[in-house]
Amino acid sequence: MMQNTNLAVSSAPLTVPELIRMAYDCYYQFLPYFRDQPEGSISGKVEIEFTPRMRQKLGLAYLFEHRIRLNQTYFASEASLMPYTLFHEMTHLWLYDCMLDPGHTRRFYKKMAEFTATGFAIDPDVHVHTRIAAEGKFVYSCPNCNNRWYLRDRLGYAIYCGHCFDKDGVEYFAKPLQSERPTPDLNTNDTAA
Repeated sequence: MMQNTNLAVSSAPLTVPELIRMAYDCYYQFLPYFRDQPEGSISGKVEIEFTPRMRQKLGLAYLFEHRIRLNQTYFASEASLMPYTLFHEMTHLWLYDCMLDPGHTRRFYKKMAEFTATGFAIDPDVHVHTRIAAEGKFVYSCPNCNNRWYLRDRLGYAIYCGHCFDKDGVEYFAKPLQSERPTPDLNTNDTAA
C-alpha cells in the first residue's frame, strides 16, 4: 500500500495555497500509477488549479492543455476527498496521453480500481456513473495543434478545433487519425454491472 499524505483537516476551510500543496503532494504520489504502464505514460507537466466558480462538478481535466481544475468550495471543506477526484482526472489525462479513448470506458474504470491501493478515502458520492461508455473507435485530430477526439461513429460532417479557433480565430477541421496500434475491444458489455 502506498503511503498517503496526511490529510487531517481542521474544521476551518483550507486556503487555496493549502489545497494546491495538498493536490500536488497527491499528484506526485499517484504518478507511479500513470508512468511506465503497458499502455504508456502520462507525459509532461500537469497544472492543477482550484476555482470557486465550479458549481456542478468536482473536477475537470483539460486534456490537450494538461490542466486539472478542481472545485475550490467543495474541497476547502472536504479536503480528504480531493485525492479521489484528482486520481479520476489524472486517469482521463493518462488515457489521452496513451492515445486511448479518455472517456468513462471499461479501460477507465479498470484504472480507477487501482485507486484502492493508494490508501486514500473513496468519495462515495462522486463519479458514480450508471453506464460505461463504449470506446471510441474513430479518432480525429486537429491538423494544426494535434488535439484529438474519440468518437463511436465515423463523422458525417466536418468539425473544427475549438482550441485553435479560440486561440487563433481559424477553423482547422478535424482529420481522421490512423491509430498506430490496435486497441482491444473492451466493450463486450456496455452497461455497468
